[in-house]
Amino acid sequence: MDLQRAPEAEDVQGEGHVSAEAGSNGDTDIMDEDLLRTDEGRATGFVGKGSELQWIRRLQRQLGYPEGALTGSEGPYGPPGDNSEAALQRMKAMQTRQELQERDFNAPLPTSTSSFYLDDDDVDVDYTVDPYELPPMDTAQRLVDSYLNTVQDSFPILSRSSFTDNFRGYYQSARQGLPLTAPNKWLAILNLVFAIGAKYSHLTEADWRADDRDHLIYQSRAHILGLYGSLLSKPDLMQVQFTGLLAFYLLVVGRVNRAWIIVGIALRYAQALGLHLRNEDRTFSTAQKEMLIHMWWGICCLEGILSIIIGRPSLLVEDYCSVPLPLSLTTERLADPTQADQSHEGYRVTDLHRRSSQAGQAISRPSNAASFLKSTVQVVLIAQRAMAQLYSAKVVTRSWKQVQQMISALCNELEVWSASLPYGLDFTRPDANADFRRERLILNMKYIECKLLITRPCLCRLDSRITNQTKASDNFNKKTALMCVKAAKDLTDILPDLMDSVVLYQTGPWWTLVHSLMQALTVLLLEMSYGTVHLREDSNEVLSSAKKLIRCLRTMKRSDPMAERAYSLAFGILQKLAPRIKADLSDLLSEDAACSEEGTVTSAAIHSTINKGAQDHSFSTGVGEHQSEQGIPASGYSHFHTGHASMSARTPVPTQEYMRPSGAFPADLTRFHSLFNPTFTTHHDENNPVHSSNFFSSMDAATPDVLDENFSL
Repeated sequence: MDLQRAPEAEDVQGEGHVSAEAGSNGDTDIMDEDLLRTDEGRATGFVGKGSELQWIRRLQRQLGYPEGALTGSEGPYGPPGDNSEAALQRMKAMQTRQELQERDFNAPLPTSTSSFYLDDDDVDVDYTVDPYELPPMDTAQRLVDSYLNTVQDSFPILSRSSFTDNFRGYYQSARQGLPLTAPNKWLAILNLVFAIGAKYSHLTEADWRADDRDHLIYQSRAHILGLYGSLLSKPDLMQVQFTGLLAFYLLVVGRVNRAWIIVGIALRYAQALGLHLRNEDRTFSTAQKEMLIHMWWGICCLEGILSIIIGRPSLLVEDYCSVPLPLSLTTERLADPTQADQSHEGYRVTDLHRRSSQAGQAISRPSNAASFLKSTVQVVLIAQRAMAQLYSAKVVTRSWKQVQQMISALCNELEVWSASLPYGLDFTRPDANADFRRERLILNMKYIECKLLITRPCLCRLDSRITNQTKASDNFNKKTALMCVKAAKDLTDILPDLMDSVVLYQTGPWWTLVHSLMQALTVLLLEMSYGTVHLREDSNEVLSSAKKLIRCLRTMKRSDPMAERAYSLAFGILQKLAPRIKADLSDLLSEDAACSEEGTVTSAAIHSTINKGAQDHSFSTGVGEHQSEQGIPASGYSHFHTGHASMSARTPVPTQEYMRPSGAFPADLTRFHSLFNPTFTTHHDENNPVHSSNFFSSMDAATPDVLDENFSL
């Protein structure tokens, strides 16, 4: 007996006979613009269909069509399959769609016109700065604290204890007139930490912040100290850390194209050192192994987030990795060899595919920085699988029915992850204490972003694209599209109604906050462009949620150029969309006018126009509350001063070895430096040089093969 279904039964299942490109993630295997033609195109680079930039681009193109016009997106679409005949039919169908679009309407918009990132701006490096000047201790302490309290747990590229010990010792010795000979790479890492902390100080409008250009000065120093000859240097842990931090800095200043490139280099360095494999070297302690595990996953999380933001393939291939996830142990327990060794069992990355078996472990798992990192890694890996399965070039060879099955499996996997969160990190529990409020918010936002990514392919008019579609398939599409829109509304709901950009940046993932808001806002705008067909009964709520996100961006643009671009782009799209959906934007327009006249708009003025019935989900204003004991109290070091002679004096001072020095700084830099005086410095650096002229040679120390007892990583 033939167990295969009869052809007649299969023929009526249209979803099984049409390529997955019928969804909103279509055309993943082609380029529809010349990126080499303009500077803007090259600066933005390729952006995949999983990025909100492509969603914005599609929305902009839809708004360019006359209302009710056929746009070519309705079809035709070719069949699935990886054979040459199926590929030829898909190509012909794609060409027909393009002809329909370009015959009646304009050619596709350049992706760069849909970007709110700052890739078209150069990353200026001032080679006239003195790379060895550092800020005074109180400023340096605040910058380091800003980094450690907001970034470290999400991206543990550095070892918190080793870095802070080295930082303290370095400044202590400088205050005593005995500057330590530190490697150039470590100084470059320190300056990148300063640059990231300085950027955070401006976003949060800290009262101790310097002028707006101070982070540029710190990154210039890091560039001079760390990039000279680095592309040809041998891999070491400092090289991994430097490139990882440089990628993070580029992310927070809006240069996502370059950030993605640099984090790929960091990941290659890490793989060259074998960090992607389980370390069973008996000469390493469990604490040392965990430091390397944390570093690896910190780089992987950053690379995964950047790949999603820009819609590009990740370098992380799970089948090649055996490194376990971080142990859910506190720093104190890791320091105890007995407890650490008993817990050092881990599991391979492929074990993450186990689903229901882990769901019941939430209560017993501890809540700490390590379990937060573990949870972050897990959700990033789910998002990476969504990118590979739903947005890769190969997806066009699959049928829409297969993609529906993948979407369902990924949604289930995401829910299992949510159910398995430790009690203190579970964002679904209203009774959770305040200790991990910030971490819960970050995980909640990652959950929503991942759900948006998974469900987005269904947010389109699939009913007009797939012929002979079954009722079950149509219901799945509509249900999943509704999940996508509700996820966007959920992100809006966790934001406070009383807008305060400082609170937004202090309590959330400040490095991707604009991306998160724009991802959700674009989904809401798309839903409105379809006539809110998936949420008809709550159409007013969709508009209210979109307005709330617009207001968030307007508040944030005061201190963030990226938010300013995002606001202009999103508000412009909403204004074009408003006549079609008969939306009243008078409140936003009046607020925008007031903002233009006054330079800002008060939170109270905005709050008065928001729906009074909305629930207030206030954020905590504390940053890293549970981490305060681990950080370095700034007050304990506020009396430190460098007290050295000016750079022009170049008075030799005694030095002591801090690490084995080797290599050399570029010999002509001092001459190049003197040609462009005065130096480009912040007011923190005036009269605060900490090094003598002997630092211009024999400084580029190689990273030790094992963790050095005097200058550990």
